[in-house]
Amino acid sequence: MLERFEVDNFMGFSELLEWDLTAHNYNFNQNLVYNGVVNKAIVYGKNGVGKSALGMALFDITTHLTDNHKKTVKIYRNLHHPDNPVAFQYQFKFGNDRVVYEYLKANQSTLLWELLEVNRERLIEYFHFDELADRNFVHPSLKGTLNIEPTEGTLSVLKYIYRNTPVNPESPLTKLMQFCNNMLWYRSLSDGNSFMGFTPSFEDEKPTDIIHREGKLAEFEEFLRSNDVNYQLGFEEENDKYVLYAYFNDGKNKAPFTALASTGTKMLLLYYAWSLQAYPKLSLLFIDEFDAFLHYEAAERLVKLLNNAEPRFQSILTTHNTYLMQNRLTRPDCCFLMSNNRITNLRSATDKEIREAHNLEKMYINGAFVEP
Repeated sequence: MLERFEVDNFMGFSELLEWDLTAHNYNFNQNLVYNGVVNKAIVYGKNGVGKSALGMALFDITTHLTDNHKKTVKIYRNLHHPDNPVAFQYQFKFGNDRVVYEYLKANQSTLLWELLEVNRERLIEYFHFDELADRNFVHPSLKGTLNIEPTEGTLSVLKYIYRNTPVNPESPLTKLMQFCNNMLWYRSLSDGNSFMGFTPSFEDEKPTDIIHREGKLAEFEEFLRSNDVNYQLGFEEENDKYVLYAYFNDGKNKAPFTALASTGTKMLLLYYAWSLQAYPKLSLLFIDEFDAFLHYEAAERLVKLLNNAEPRFQSILTTHNTYLMQNRLTRPDCCFLMSNNRITNLRSATDKEIREAHNLEKMYINGAFVEP
């Protein structure tokens, strides 16, 4: 699981941003943490503070360690320091092992330096240019007989070693690579749907295609009804494709479901399709502005679904919806405030002791929490 993350000079982050996901000792909602790490996080912040950029930064690791779907970042380096490299540090916790992976980039596709440590032991340190090749280090247990030459561009030495040496499924390196391969970021906004990271087997499928292929139409109807959206639905074959229709007046009238659906209903469709396609395999899910078009009750239902999702995976949601600041849905160490290039949890944003009976939203509105 991701335990800590740092990024510097990326997009709008002109200074070092540090995000600590270490859990604290609350005796309620213990299913929201795992192995001492926040497993279900909600990030709040005003417009423009960098919630979306946080997700983009967090998923940068997938651009050079995996072959999964990538999303182009148009302005990669912070414009206050356009000549400085972009720096990333990830700390993962796998059982009793801690894995730290750091790297510098000149741009989205060009690595300058990378460092891998497991339990504070350096296993890889690699400079991706000839001038400092004499400082490159690969632990003998990883290198074996591989002939590793200085590389430029997109080739990560960590990825190269993983792809070209025998894989021990229990090793921290394998767990790191598998975690990165199963990270998913997505969002559904007015400009359409987009995703990066985890690439489904049928990448070109529409959400309705996934529901048809999985035979989950009845379950999807029930999912919509649980969110107060009532349709009689059915698939019809047209030109070798299956189109989802909504029926009215006992089937006398019909229209394509996606032509009728509101933006909020389309978001629910996307969520449900991803839950079929990816959730059983995920390590980390990041949904940006997950409730931008949802009624607060629908947003609450999705939070509950993610809190209880099996198999368990780490999830991060960004939102403006302070209604979700409720201890029956979350915890003070799982709620994060973001502003001014800083991010901190509610527990650390106040000197007051927070108990289960406290109303977090009311405390927030009344200024009990200091902006980071």
